[in-house]
Order: sequence, then structure tokens, then C-alpha cells
Amino acid sequence: MSKPSVIFMGSKPGSVVALTHLHEQGWDIKAVCVSGTISHPWYPEPDLKMAARSLGLPVVRQKDLFSLVGPVDVVISYMFRHLVKPEIAKKAGLAAVNFHAAPLPEYGGWGTYNLAILEQKSEFGCTCHHLGEGFDDGPLLKVRRFPIQSDVLTGFALEQLAQKEMITLFKQFVAMVERGADLPAEPQPPHKVRYHSLEEFLPLKRIPNDADQETVERYARAFWFPPYEGAYVENNGVKLEVVPQIARETMAAQLCGDALTDLFAQLRQHDVE
Repeated sequence: MSKPSVIFMGSKPGSVVALTHLHEQGWDIKAVCVSGTISHPWYPEPDLKMAARSLGLPVVRQKDLFSLVGPVDVVISYMFRHLVKPEIAKKAGLAAVNFHAAPLPEYGGWGTYNLAILEQKSEFGCTCHHLGEGFDDGPLLKVRRFPIQSDVLTGFALEQLAQKEMITLFKQFVAMVERGADLPAEPQPPHKVRYHSLEEFLPLKRIPNDADQETVERYARAFWFPPYEGAYVENNGVKLEVVPQIARETMAAQLCGDALTDLFAQLRQHDVE
């Protein structure tokens, strides 16, 4: 039995893992679509473009898909950083889906990890949904939820947890398609939908002037997400970024560990000489 054909669109390291899984499962990957304007140079290689080329897969931009790729069974957007054009989604005969590293409908758009910590949630999640007309607005296929300890997490740490859970969700979706299972399409209830644009999200990083110590630390943890700007206080128009205690401890452990590793290596080399 032939495996499904697919257009795969994505970004960030999780997309590399997802693409590799499709390839290992023997899916017919017609094209891998990458962003032409957004990059994340701080992530380790390979990026999605490198991974696709190493597998011998064609790498394209979204504008190329209109003419270069015909109908497929599935279109997958895995944290693709642009709106998938309706004409591209319509190439899918079975399903056109997006993987969003937060639970919908309550956490659409930007700053999902940060807001969950700021709001002291005890649960988070990741979502596979059918592509709609806008960002994060299509019917839900499956939401994978998991408990979190928002009182000790940073935004960065929560992103790492969500990415791991989303790989599991992705593999579940792949298995559903392969066995011919029905793919749910549950409309997102309008009264529960919440979406933050980038313009709405960025001002949330400002710590209120009357915040107590617990609130300051919570803001600092929520928006700690290097290399991006974190939470800040503003004094006479000057922004002062606040680093959370847990981040300072983590950085100290990493720096000391690296320094000691280098020192021990030099001492061993000295003993040999």
C-alpha cells in the first residue's frame, strides 16, 4: 500500500524531527517549504532546509508551490512562520493541518508560553488543527494537554516542554492518517477563542510599577526567552530588563560546568606533556 503524499511546511528544530519521521515512515514528500524571511541562527544545525536537502528532498518557498507541486493527500504546516495560502491548503485531498505549540482555542498567536506562566496555569498543551482562513483559527483535530508547574518554569523552559509534546502529537497524527482513521474537525468555540498579535503581546512584558516581589519574579520567569527581550521595568523612559533567579542559577551552572570542563582538559593535556 502506498504511503500518503505530502507538502511539508515548517520552521524551528521540531520541524526537522517531524520531517525526518515522515521520511522514515516512507511518506511521499513532494516538497519542503521553508520561510524566506525569518531565520533562527541561534538554533543548532541542521535547520529544515539543510535536513531536507540531506534527504534529497526539493526545498521551495511558498510562492513556488502554486506551479511546482500538484494535488497531494496532506498539507502540513509545522510552526510555519507565514500564513498558508488557501490555494496551497486546497491542494490537500485528505487534510491540510497546522501544528501549534500551545492549546487552542485559549492560546492562539504570540506569547503563548509566556502568558501561561504569567497566568499561573497548571496545564498547557499543543494542538493539531485544520487550516482556516487566518492564524490558528481552523477546526481542532486534536489537542494534547499536559500538566505544568508554572511557578518554577520560564517561558523558554515551557517552550521546550511543548515542543517535545508536539512531536508525540505529530506522530499520533501520522499514525491516524496511515491507518485511515477519521480525522476530527471540531469547531473552536468563539467564546473561548483568544489570540494575541505581536503588537498586543510586546507591551505585556512591562512589569507594573506597583508589582510586588512575587509578581516581578513571575514576570521575569514568564518572559525569559533568550535571545529575545525579557520582562522589564521602565525608569524615566529607560528599559531595565529583569533576569529571573532560576535563569541566573541555570546560567551559572552551565558556565561553571563549561569552564571546569575546559580547565580539566587543559590539566590532563599538561600531565601528558
